[in-house]
This record gives sequence, structure tokens and C-alpha cells, in this order.
Amino acid sequence: MHHLPDELILQIIAYLEPSELVNLQYVSRQFLNLSRDNNLWRALCFEHSAAERRRRRLLPTSDDVDPRLAELIRAANEVANAFPTEVHDPSAPSAEVQVQRNVGKRKAALLANWDPTYPGEKVDFYQEFIQRHASHSVSWFQDAKHGHRDDNLHHEATGAGILYNGDGMADKLVAPLEDGSISIWDASTSNERHGRIIARTAIGLLPNKGSDLDYDTRLAHSQAMMTETGAVECVSIDSRQQKAFFAVQTTLNEVDLRTLQVISRTPYPFPITALSEARHPTPLTIGTNWTVHLHDARLKPSVPDSARCELIGGASPPSSFSRLQTGDFGDHVSLAQPGALSILHLPTTREWDGNGDIWVAGRFTSFLNFDRRFFPRLRGTVHSGARLSCLTAIPHPFIPQEVRTCHPGVSAGLLDEVKSSRGHTLIAAGEYKGKGSLELYALNEDPTRSINSSDSRTTRRPGVCYQNRQTASRSKLLAAAPHGTRIVTADGDGVLKWVERDGVTPVRSFNINEPSPSSSPSPPPSSNQDPPPRISSRRSSPRSIPRCTTPVLPPSHSVRIISSFGPEMGAWVASRLARERRSGSMLWRKWKGRRRG
Repeated sequence: MHHLPDELILQIIAYLEPSELVNLQYVSRQFLNLSRDNNLWRALCFEHSAAERRRRRLLPTSDDVDPRLAELIRAANEVANAFPTEVHDPSAPSAEVQVQRNVGKRKAALLANWDPTYPGEKVDFYQEFIQRHASHSVSWFQDAKHGHRDDNLHHEATGAGILYNGDGMADKLVAPLEDGSISIWDASTSNERHGRIIARTAIGLLPNKGSDLDYDTRLAHSQAMMTETGAVECVSIDSRQQKAFFAVQTTLNEVDLRTLQVISRTPYPFPITALSEARHPTPLTIGTNWTVHLHDARLKPSVPDSARCELIGGASPPSSFSRLQTGDFGDHVSLAQPGALSILHLPTTREWDGNGDIWVAGRFTSFLNFDRRFFPRLRGTVHSGARLSCLTAIPHPFIPQEVRTCHPGVSAGLLDEVKSSRGHTLIAAGEYKGKGSLELYALNEDPTRSINSSDSRTTRRPGVCYQNRQTASRSKLLAAAPHGTRIVTADGDGVLKWVERDGVTPVRSFNINEPSPSSSPSPPPSSNQDPPPRISSRRSSPRSIPRCTTPVLPPSHSVRIISSFGPEMGAWVASRLARERRSGSMLWRKWKGRRRG
């Protein structure tokens, strides 16, 4: 075997199952490298995908197909004319070779239609297979306790944010607690402190309850302010500046994460309901119940706190008084309906698509689009019909469903053409008529392939948007985020669901309320170390955390770990679950009931 070329060995080991490929990696470094071949694991991801399993199940020759439907399925395949494998003259000498050639072409076409990657996108399909099929492993991080007076009490997190290191990996998890303090967990996997609290501030820091009050009064006042239903996205982390922004009722607190001291407190006229991402030097976008503001951290409020209670020179108009009470914020946007729940910043370096840089969604049924250069003028709106709770985006163009599925009449090269174009895909999650709604919208430099917020008729074209309101979730979707080549959503029942980038094809799901997480039937490897570790689905303790685990912060203050989902997934789940403590959703009530039980 050592004298055979690598290409021939790859052809041989391609017939092995994933578990056998894992064992083969122990033989030698040569077999380790060959068993990690990206094209090999790409083909395995395709063969184990839900779309391919469904297609094989519906083949006319399959044993699972009703014989009465076999002819109908065969006729439908002939109408679609998707690479027929039959030949005109079966008795010809080259008939068998032609059949094999047609089978190869058909498989290549199916693989190309399934392939979730885009030109220039680098994907490790070995890790992709792990994240799609590996079993879950759940454990707890260090509890958030404070002081000797309440050793038996656990403080609950009212939000969470991720602090990234210079390589763009999750390094720390920052969370405000119900007692008004800030707690920081080590979210990296490079040291033994993984999952432990590494920093903690005094209670009452965020609600500004200082040492002039006794302990019990300070704790009671802080809990009343921090646990009041208000901001859902109440934490925003600026990893470049090492700063964090925390929303507490109507006040925005800016905290230096190096010293854990409050730099500034900015009041707003209404309770803050959403914060955008913080990325210097882009101004922070803040949504309240009735307004939307731009906050530049480099500018300090022009009126000090001590000067806001006295007017010199007589009375002033109500508008001026309101401006004096909240500081000089410049122009702001007044909302016709309350309130904003999610704010998305798109990169300004993208190709112009006719839309602005700021998108706002919430309890109203349309997106609000703003151009930061002309703020507060409204750029336009896009009607959704659903009440949205989360906005995010992926830096790849939107692919219509008829192009993904090779609909009859669609050219075979159109898929490559769409993937090669420049654009973004806007992802929205929310609720429509009591069920979850996962929606995809195109932002493309080509006007015919993009929505335009100034023209609401664009959303009526099926080629620029897709709305999954049938299979997304039984309950309201609370969050959505890109995860590798998939999209992950979280709903009010506590279910994390992964789907393909088309927004509908299922990949896997996981219910955080289940006492013992279910395992996938395909047992792939669980790490990318050399040599690979053995597969295990046992629960790990905080002192024996495997290197592939990732942190999760449930709404009950402590941090969990869900392994096999990659280094960023757990931190995302942390921030999503902590949101439910603020909104009092069904997911939070289930967690609270489980802890009491």
C-alpha cells in the first residue's frame, strides 16, 4: 500500500464508512492526511445529508417506495430530464461504459446542487461532518456566586456578549448579572481556566448603586432594575477597543473591560430595547421603545448630570426641555410602533445594492432601512408580515429555490453564475401567526436579484426572498445565526435547529430541555487533533472539559457546554438564551421550572 500513489489510495478508502476512516487515521501520518481529504469528507457530507437521503428513498428502485408510485416518480424524473442514466441502445458495445458515465455526471450534478459553499469560501468538511453528525455533550461551567452572604444563591444573567481575540475566536464571555455586577468567563479552549469566572465587579455597578447604601438595599434595588423586562439585546462588545456597552432601563453604560470601570452613562428618553454591534469607529445604533439613535462613544454628553435639573433664563419650549433632559444626541428617528428588538449593521465596503447600512426589526411587521450618511432620514422599508426578533446576514448572495433545485427551464450554469455574483443574504427570524418564521432576503449589486427598501414591490418577486413559515418552528423563533455552512435558529420551546442555507432543508436539532441529549446515528470523530480522539458522548465535568467543547450561558446564570458545534457556537447560544431572561419567554420559564424542580 505504501508504494501506491495517493490518488489510488483515495479511490480505495472512499468506500469506507466515516467510523472506519477515523480508525484508519491511526495507522500512519500518510493515512491521517489522506483520511482528512477535504473532497472525501465533502462527498460524505453530501451522502449523509437529508436531501440526498430523501432522494434515494424516493427512487423508483427503492424498496421503501410504493410500487403504485414508482411509475409516477419515474415519469416525473423523465420530465425533469436531470441527467438520465439510460442509453438509447443497451446492446451497443459501449453501453455499459456510457451508463457509468451518465451515473457519474448525475452524481456530480447532484453534488454541485447540494454544495453549500461559494467560490473562494474555505470550508473544512471534516469539521463540517463533525458539526452535522457528532453526538452532543453537555456540562456546566462555574456558577455565578458572589460573597459569603449568599453562597447558596445563584445570580442570573440578564444578557451576554462575546469578546473576541485578535484571531477572531471567542475568548471571553461577558454577562451582566441580576445584582448589577459584571461577570467574565474564560471562553477560550487554550488553557485550563476554560469555563471559569476570571473577573467579577462589585454589585450595583451597572444600576449605579454605590457603597453609600447598605448591602441589602443595594442588592434589592439592583435586582429590581436589572430584572425588569426591557432590553433584549442589552449587551454589545467592542473587541477592538476592549469596551462593553450595557443597557439598563433608559441608561447606556460604557465599561472598560480592562479595568471593569464605568466610563460613561448616557440617558435616553425611553427604555432601551436593542443595541447594534459595537465596532470602532462605527457609531453604535440604539433602539428604544419609540426612537432610534446613533451613539458615538467618542463624543461625551454635552450637558453634565448636575446641570439637567435647573434651567437658567426662564422657561423653554417642551422640545428643548426634552433635549436638555436626555443630553445632546443630535437627530433621532421616532417610531410609529414600539419597539425595536434587533439592529443589524451591514459592512460599508460591500458593493452598492441600493439599500442602506442599518436595518431595524422588531414588533412591527416591516424592516426599517437607514443610510448612516443621511441618518435620521428613512431610506425605506421592506414588508415581511412577521414580527421579527432577530436580524443577521451572511456575506454571500441569496440563491433562489428554483435555482437550487434545478427547476425545469433553469439553465445548469445559472447556479454557478448566482454564486459568483457579489451580494449578501439578509436573515430574519420571528413569528408569523403563532408559528416560527425564518426569512431570507437578497442584497445584490444586480437590481434584478436584490430587494430594494425604497420599493416594497420587490418582496413579491420569489427570486429575491424566501419565507419559511411552515417547517421553521412550532413556536416563535427567537434568534438565528450563520454557523459554518448552515443556519441555526432557537425557538421559544428551547429547540436549537440547524438547516441548510436554503432555510428549509433540516440538518439536525437539539432540545436544551431534554435531560439527556440525543445522539446522531452517524458517529463521526469529535476533534481535529493529531491523532484524532476516540468518540465519546459521555457528560464531562467542569474539571475534565474536552478541548472541543464550547461555552453556553443559560438564562439561569451558569454556563453550559455543548460540544461538537465549533468554537463559536456555544458563545452564540449563550447570548441567545440569556435574552429570554429579559423577555420572560416560554424558554426562560421552562429553565426556571427545571431549576426549581
